[in-house]
Amino acid sequence: MKNLSTRILLTCAAIGVAAGILLLPIFTFFSTAAIAVAPLGYTALLGVWFFGGALIQSLTHRPGVALITSFIAGLVVAPFTPYGFSTIASTATVGLIQELPFLATAYRKWPTWLFYVSNGVIGVLYAFPAQRLLAADAADWVRLAIYPIAGASALLFTWLARMIAKRLERTGVTRGLKAEPRTKAAQVGA
Repeated sequence: MKNLSTRILLTCAAIGVAAGILLLPIFTFFSTAAIAVAPLGYTALLGVWFFGGALIQSLTHRPGVALITSFIAGLVVAPFTPYGFSTIASTATVGLIQELPFLATAYRKWPTWLFYVSNGVIGVLYAFPAQRLLAADAADWVRLAIYPIAGASALLFTWLARMIAKRLERTGVTRGLKAEPRTKAAQVGA
């Protein structure tokens, strides 16, 4: 994270604010009403947590950006929710977990499949604590359905983030945001 320019940080902030605005109705209106009435409908929205991190990672291919973006999204949401500043911990945790698959490659490889596999797996894992919160008193089939729905939601919002990233790249506004790939020749010359 030491090599993040002001432009990268401002991009993280802009996407974090946008992600926070997307999360705001989920943390406020939808959370209390939907958890009680339609836990599966609320589960379908869990993928929103993955949107900001997937978008910034797709645009920049840099370490730490999903964590920073998710943290900022939590800051945006925190004052307006009944959960207060604990929302920062939940959003930042998602961003931190989104960093792990790319950390495993030392941030050198950014294949498309890794975005989908990692976020899909994280979505299913995220459903374990969510299932206890969302469907503690629900029928067994509802409690079981939470896992595939959460995984599918994470995949859907990852796809949406990747699609938006590609469209932004085509416009040219993201020129210079992506980290240059490290090659052995560049490392030897350094």
